[in-house]
Amino acid sequence: MIIVIKTQRSFNPPTIGPTQSQQWAVASTTITFLLTFLVITAQKIPATSHKVNGTKCEMIIILILLSFTCAAVGASTNPATGLAVNTSGGVSFGNLYYSTWASFGSAFALLLSFIRTERGVDVANELQSRGNRFRSWVILIVTTLIVMGSSASSYDARCDVDEGNSPVKYCRRAALGVSVGCIGCIVSLAVVAVRLLCVGQDDDRGNNGSKTVFAIEGIASVILFCMYGFAVAYLTSEEGPGAPLGNLYYSTWLSFGIIFFVATSCFEEFQAAKTMILTGRKKQSPPQSILRDTDSLAPSANVSTNNDSGRVGAHPSDWSGRDRDAEVWGDASVGQDSKFSTGSSSVGEVQIS
Repeated sequence: MIIVIKTQRSFNPPTIGPTQSQQWAVASTTITFLLTFLVITAQKIPATSHKVNGTKCEMIIILILLSFTCAAVGASTNPATGLAVNTSGGVSFGNLYYSTWASFGSAFALLLSFIRTERGVDVANELQSRGNRFRSWVILIVTTLIVMGSSASSYDARCDVDEGNSPVKYCRRAALGVSVGCIGCIVSLAVVAVRLLCVGQDDDRGNNGSKTVFAIEGIASVILFCMYGFAVAYLTSEEGPGAPLGNLYYSTWLSFGIIFFVATSCFEEFQAAKTMILTGRKKQSPPQSILRDTDSLAPSANVSTNNDSGRVGAHPSDWSGRDRDAEVWGDASVGQDSKFSTGSSSVGEVQIS
């Protein structure tokens, strides 16, 4: 970080001192390095390792590292500061850009590892057990939040100036990115909350809440898919704020890909439930031979209702045999229907029927 700032200021001779964002970026990176070095040293020394490993002190240090790495990412990838990216949001110093994101990812992985090993809460398995689509909604919260923040930073860098000098088309598309990111984040949070609270529960009328959750997911995925289709087209075009490779470019395309996966998963789950329902209806319908036999048993105008078998043209034993066949089929169909209804309630992640 220090080398990058010195290199940047050597090419652009400073007329003023370093900005507050640059000072904060250097300070956060330095503190992160020193804390990491001290913790590793303490873990290698037998006399101090038991005071660090698995204690509250280690958790506090991890939270501090996560805070400082998050601050370093914000300061380095902000177009207004011009450290890892330029004023257009494109990556100008690749080492700084990718290393700050890698340090933030490492600190977040440390936190998850500590919670799993020391507190017995495996976040990754919890997300995995709830299905791929639920995990996609959780990731979508993060990516849409990055879209909103990156669009706001791009707007502040180039549009928060005099109206005569600001590019109108660029500013409108940056405002679109803020709106799309905000809506996507709110919708994703709402879907995750509904999935956590309502799946598998019945309302007062006895209706299965999983069907409602699936309907909400399907509608939300279709709306977001249309919105982010336009967002990708406008934000990452030549005159858009996400045209250069940077946070906005990556997060917009990643959000669009996740929404596409969610919409595809909802459609496949709907098709599976529809196929299972149609299969059950076919099992419930009687065979054509029995339909013909039952139709022939209907009374007609030319058939007398007395017990004279010569006039009727059929023996009484034939009537009773056909009735028994119909009863046997009815009993079999009831068994098939109950078997089908039991298996149809477990279609997909939210178990729609």
